[in-house]
Parts: sequence; structure tokens; C-alpha cells
Amino acid sequence: MEFLSALTGSFSHPAAGNPTVAMVEAAYRHHDLDFRYINCDVAEDDLGDAVRGARAMGWRGFNLSIPHKIAVIDHIDSLAESAAIIGAVNCVRRDQDRLVGENTDGKGFVQSLDGIVGIPGTRVVVLGAGGAARAIAVELALAGADQVTLINRTAAKAEAIAALVSTHTSAEGVVRSWS
Repeated sequence: MEFLSALTGSFSHPAAGNPTVAMVEAAYRHHDLDFRYINCDVAEDDLGDAVRGARAMGWRGFNLSIPHKIAVIDHIDSLAESAAIIGAVNCVRRDQDRLVGENTDGKGFVQSLDGIVGIPGTRVVVLGAGGAARAIAVELALAGADQVTLINRTAAKAEAIAALVSTHTSAEGVVRSWS
């Protein structure tokens, strides 16, 4: 009998109100996986130590929430394509001895459209210019959208995302006025 479960978890601050542990542990049980998900309250100044600890203990991966999504980039080995473009990481996975940063926010949105609408060759509109909108805009562009139009009350935020899309993907990033 084996008494050593694979470890995963979440680093955030504060962490006490994060319900992710209940959902992930239920999924592990449902799929009969011998994994554990640990919710960790990690202060900003302790993030490097937490990542080194996860690496040393052989964690399979971990999620990140505020305030760690950008700061973690300095503590991991590499970034997946979209995370590098977006400039934020919400999930780190172990790939042999390397920790790879991913951003799954936009990926989840794009996957939700699968079977409903094809993205390649389309023109799409994204309302908002926060972190989730940034991730969604980048993933839509990487999935083959020809044009990603951003509409936001603060034009400068939309312009920054449109520039990311135009510079780092084959799609055209466009900004339209909120009014």
C-alpha cells in the first residue's frame, strides 16, 4: 500500500476564503486520483520560498491567485506561449524537473466555444480590459481570430491589450470607443 499522495495546491493571500480546495479534492476523488490539493496562504514576500518548497517536495503543480500571478514569473523556469504574451500566470505545472507557467483563463473561455462557433478567421469583440479580458483576447488571437476588438471605459487599457494582440499574434488588435 502506498501512503504518499501527489501534491498540488494554491498560493494566494489571503487564502482562507478560497473554495478551490473543496472542488479540486472532489474531482480527485471522483476520478480516483491519489492527489491532494493544499490551499496555502502565502504572503507576497514569501512567494519565492513557497515555489522552492513546492519544487523540493515534488509538487505536480499549483494555482496562483492575487497577488502572485505576475511575481511568480521570476521564480519558475519557463512560460507557455500565452502566459508569456499575457504576462501573468495562474497555473504552474511540473514538466519533469521544470516548473512551467500557464495562464488558463483565456483557454477555458476558448474551449467553452468549441462546438458552438469556430474561431479561425473570425472577428471578435471583447468587453473589458482587465486580466481576464487580456487572457481571453490573447487566446482568441492564438486560436486563429483575424481581429480582436476591445471595448473598455479606459481606452489606454484596451490599447495596451490591442497592442499585445497585434505584436505577438497574427491577429489585428483594434480598440473601439465605449460610448
